[in-house]
Amino acid sequence: MANVYDVGQYITELIPNVDKMKLYKLCYFAQGWNLAWTGRPLFSEPLQAWAKGPVPVDLRNRSEPIADRWAITHIPGGDSNNLSAAELHTIKNVVAFYEDKDSIALSQISHGKAWTEARRGLSASELCQGTLSVTTMREEFTDMLHNTQDIPSPPAEVFNLEQPSIEAALAAATKIEKVWNDSLALLATR
Repeated sequence: MANVYDVGQYITELIPNVDKMKLYKLCYFAQGWNLAWTGRPLFSEPLQAWAKGPVPVDLRNRSEPIADRWAITHIPGGDSNNLSAAELHTIKNVVAFYEDKDSIALSQISHGKAWTEARRGLSASELCQGTLSVTTMREEFTDMLHNTQDIPSPPAEVFNLEQPSIEAALAAATKIEKVWNDSLALLATR
């Protein structure tokens, strides 16, 4: 599993000098879509329900000291080489989908079910350190996956969309049959 620093680092490589609020929201959306597509979190670090939307606080604490006003150039200790091909493609597809939106727009659309639940009735402007539920995020993004047409494209690795040819499938079945031939013959006599 990736960590939020590696995810953040890859985003800074895709969007040089990314605005820090945009960085935090893109991490949130990458986490949400990965949950919908795979059922698993992309990273284990928590997201807090701040007034302007979800914030990966561990990433914020690490990136804030090196920020040039709003711009983040890299994440100390983050290494995109630690990400799997599927994780890289998930992040890249999410960034490509949301890249044209500014931080304010991303903030507004990040105020969903998990964010609202974590804030437990607080007004939108009140301070909150409540943590977003991974389960609720999975439900929220899975619902969008099934009920919204304009969504990021899942990476092919997630669904393994390539089907084997009939010849390859028959060859695999024949190989399995040969491996299990003696065992199947023994079972047939009992």
